[in-house]
Amino acid sequence: MEQEKIRELLAKYYNGETSAEEELILREYLGNPAAPDSLTGEFGYLAAKPEKVPEPSEGFESRLEEVTRPEIGINPPAGWWKRHTAVSAAVAVVAGTLIIFSLARMPRDRDTFSDPALAMAEVKSILLNVSERMNTGTSQLQQVSAITSGPEELSNLKTINGLVGKNLSRLRYLGDIQARESKKETE
Repeated sequence: MEQEKIRELLAKYYNGETSAEEELILREYLGNPAAPDSLTGEFGYLAAKPEKVPEPSEGFESRLEEVTRPEIGINPPAGWWKRHTAVSAAVAVVAGTLIIFSLARMPRDRDTFSDPALAMAEVKSILLNVSERMNTGTSQLQQVSAITSGPEELSNLKTINGLVGKNLSRLRYLGDIQARESKKETE
């Protein structure tokens, strides 16, 4: 029965709920040579008198305060992270909105010619124009170009290019008229 009471006191001791009288009872019981070995082996150290904690030396508190004193300016102001996060989120929303609207405004690719023959003629015209402009910088290679193509062929290509250009301009005019008429019909 006495061991049960001691075990209850030990539980209270470890929970920090014992009084000074109860702690004295524990020390006396565990310090008694007649106490059971099961308790003294496990809790015998409680019977020893606690060592007196020495007083701190002079200047200890001032040195401790120097070491533990928070430095001014290390911590950001209170709420800084909340404001920073809010501003970042707002910037991200605005940037996302601008990107979406700019993508929505971009012109879509569409067919410019409904007749494939007309489109092929336009492509040939553009390629000939590019070819003529690229050949202007090859004046040093006249001898090589004379070997590979005769002057008659080049003059024929210029004539064909001129005819195709005139016909395409007429077709463009007709295409513009057709586009205007289809716009009027849809309105």
